[in-house]
Amino acid sequence: MRSPKQVEASRTNGARSQGPVTPQGKFNSAHNATTHALLSSTIVLEDEDEDRFQALLAGLIEEFQPATQAQMVLVETMAAARWRQLRVWGAQKTALDRDIALQDPATGPASVRVLFALRGSAETACPPELLLRYDVSFNNQFNRALNNLLTLKARRTPSQSVPYFPIPASGHTWKDTPIANRTQEAPENNDPHQQQ
Repeated sequence: MRSPKQVEASRTNGARSQGPVTPQGKFNSAHNATTHALLSSTIVLEDEDEDRFQALLAGLIEEFQPATQAQMVLVETMAAARWRQLRVWGAQKTALDRDIALQDPATGPASVRVLFALRGSAETACPPELLLRYDVSFNNQFNRALNNLLTLKARRTPSQSVPYFPIPASGHTWKDTPIANRTQEAPENNDPHQQQ
């Protein structure tokens, strides 16, 4: 972790910055928002706060100052893992609140009803064990990416000291056709063992 003095020095130096001066630097800087918007469009659900995700990603970028594409990928992985973990925490709270509300108050005080809610109920849409597995998985994903990032940064050469500004991707990895408009086609049978 960076010390408070280092953080303050970064802020001071950043305040003096006049921004990118080379044409490539200006091009890269102009496309940062587009690149981050593409990431958020694959991570943030429709009813979630995209600005909050962007703030999370920007905070991680500011803190770790990725200088290569590999470092940027690891920072993005950290942001995605943390966002998904926050989603799981919200789901856990919603499930517990719902299961507590469905219980008979005569069961006991809230502390007792929480114990029953932790088991889940027949009406629970997602079992508590599954949410816990997701929580642990996203936490591990974040920590692996952080450890890999710190390892890469420790091996960084002086020529890699300039922050990396990615060129935006040309699009998603899937077709843009809405699912509802796709026709249901039977897959062709190309297996010679099943042909007659």
